[in-house]
Parts: sequence; structure tokens; C-alpha cells
Amino acid sequence: MFLTSFFILSCASKAEKQRLYEIAVQDSKKTAIEQFVSQLPENVKISQLFLVNIEGSKNYFPVEKTGSLYGKKNEGEPLLPGGCLFFSYNIADSKEQVRSFIKSINSFYSKNNNVLPFIAVDQEGGSVNRLRKITGNFPSEKYISQNFDEAKARELYENQASQMAELGFNMNLAPVVEVETLENSGFLDTRSFGSLEKVLFYAPLEINAFENQKIATVLKHFPGNSNTDPHTGLPEIKISSERLKNELLEPFKKLLPLSSSVLMSHARITVEDDPSYCDSSIPACLSEFWVTKVLREDFGFEGLILSDDIFMGALADNGFLSEDAAIRAIEAGVNIIMLSEKRFGSVAKILLKKASESQEFNQKIQKSVQKIIEYKIKGGLLELRQIDFDSDGKKLKVPAFKVVAADF
Repeated sequence: MFLTSFFILSCASKAEKQRLYEIAVQDSKKTAIEQFVSQLPENVKISQLFLVNIEGSKNYFPVEKTGSLYGKKNEGEPLLPGGCLFFSYNIADSKEQVRSFIKSINSFYSKNNNVLPFIAVDQEGGSVNRLRKITGNFPSEKYISQNFDEAKARELYENQASQMAELGFNMNLAPVVEVETLENSGFLDTRSFGSLEKVLFYAPLEINAFENQKIATVLKHFPGNSNTDPHTGLPEIKISSERLKNELLEPFKKLLPLSSSVLMSHARITVEDDPSYCDSSIPACLSEFWVTKVLREDFGFEGLILSDDIFMGALADNGFLSEDAAIRAIEAGVNIIMLSEKRFGSVAKILLKKASESQEFNQKIQKSVQKIIEYKIKGGLLELRQIDFDSDGKKLKVPAFKVVAADF
């Protein structure tokens, strides 16, 4: 690619030369990420796929060892997830204590030569305000859309994002960008901004505030929910093709280009006037149609795709056990599997076994890890260091790059 580009450069205009140079630089960055991933130990690589809850609120300690991947539960090095998901009990009583706890996580990962994790929390506002005792009152989306003008909403979100960045968080499982309807208002309650117009007005203010602080936003919950709580049952959405397009899909289509990530719902979708549109028996988080066909291909989304919690009882009660659900999620194109549990080794073990049996499945894992590393670079958890000179001191025509650990 590089040689071809520079052969063309000799005959190209200045603008074309610059364009080809930029393409070559992007190829060089991609190559560096691919090489970095290929050199990761197997346990570190597979662990990147998991966002899981952790123990404690003072000093980090792992709950599993790498032996759990190979049938030797209590042997090996610490098994560390690619992302740490904070619940309320992980939040200490002061900002200093929260910062100290997060620093202990990063220190432990660093000392064990591991890739720094996403430090994630559900901080939507209103009833879903994990940091209430640290950052104070954070109004719900519904309250903001009813009472805040643009300037006041922007100020609120910028202040919240700044505080979270100062604490050490780098991922927020928010905002909810579903349009409120009669079919989902009982479940979402105050978690939605409301109408499509309000979602498209207020959500960008929130997304931009967090992304500008290098906190990855996670749009929820694609493609939607019903009034069934997915903790207790699978949401079933029966909708016309027109409402599907204009209510469920439109906010995601418009807002995804602004965000780093999206979280899949467990909903099963039936399009009433077009039953062949999608397989209504498969939850969206396990559906190649919704993950790959719609998000990746139709919407052109290039960010991270997260599953909702695959340990939710609703999946198992409907025949989708967690280990099988994890395989199906990766096959569908999901990048990160979210678990409310603290142990993920048994699920990772299943994925490794499947990868050893299927080259196609192994390639899906490789691509997901590459995308995760790409976004960890974007968030400052890793650094893509530019190399301008070769080992003999000669300036490279196209800079090379190397992925290295970032300071924290």
C-alpha cells in the first residue's frame, strides 16, 4: 500500500498527495494496532471482551485467576476484565476515596502488565445516579427536557462530565436515547428525554459533554424496549415498519455518529406489516441482523457495540443460557459482553474453546479486540506513539506507530 501510494504521489497534485499520505498514515496506525493485539497474551486478549462488576470500594483485588480459562481454577496470574463496571456499592463516601480506588485499579493492571480497563458506571441521572453522594443531584433526562434550556443543560452535562473525569471514570453507560412511547414509558419512566424532537435536541448536549472529557458514551438501548423489565422477562416489541423507522431507529441513526458506543437491548422485534423483516424469536443483542446488518452496514456505525447483561434471568428463562448467549453475541458482531457478575472466566473459557474450533469465530474476536484497543487509545488508556525514523536514523516516508501503555 505504501509503495503504491508513493508511486502515485510522484504524478499527483498537491491535494492528492496529501490525501494519499493521510491514507498511508491511517494504514500504518491500523497495522500498529493489529500487531499490538497479535502480541497480547491469550488471557489478556479474551478478557478485553468483558465489562464486569468488581469487588470493593477501597483497594482493588481480582477475584479470578487465569487458570479458570483452562480448568485450573486457583492457578495462574490474576484474570483481569477489559472493563470494570461500578455499582453503587463500589462508590466510596468521598471523591478522594473514589479517586484512590480507581487509581488502585489502574496500578494493579499496570503492575501486572495488563491493558488499562474501561472504568464504567451507569450515570444517567434521576433514579439512575450511582454517584449521587459524590457529585450530588443529577436530574433525570425527563426533568431536564421539561425544565432546562440549551445553555443550562449544556452547563449541567459539562459539569457532570468534568467531575466524572476528575474521579477517573472513562465510560458512562448513558444516555438513554429511546423515544418515549406508550409501549415503553412504564419501564423507562423518567429515563427518556421524551419525544423524538427532545431526544435529538438534548442528547447531543450530553454526548458531546462526556466525549469531550474522553469519557465514552454508550447510547441505550438499541433498538428499543417495551414495558417489560428485561431483568424479569424479554421485551416483546410489535410495531409497524413506519413507527420502527421513525420512532425506534431514527434517534440512534442520528446520534450514533456522535458517540463511542451503543448498548443492545434484549428486545425481540416483530414488524407487524412485514413479518419477514427480521427474526422475531431472537433478542436484539444476539441478532446478527440488528448488530451487523443494521448498526454496522445500514447505519455505518464504527464504534463499540455492547451487549446488555447476558446474565439477566430473562435470557436464561427463554432458552439463552449465559455461555451460549456470549457465543451468539460475538457471532452477531457484539464487541463487549456486559456481566453484572464479578466472575467471567467460565464464559471466557467457552469463547476460547469456540475460537479454537472456528477460524471465523476467532477472527470475530480478533476484530473486536482491535476495535476495543482503538477506543482505549481514543480514551487515553493506551498511546499510539509515532515513530519518524528507522533504526538507522533515516526519516521514514510514512511514520510508523507503536501502541504503548499510557500514564495514569
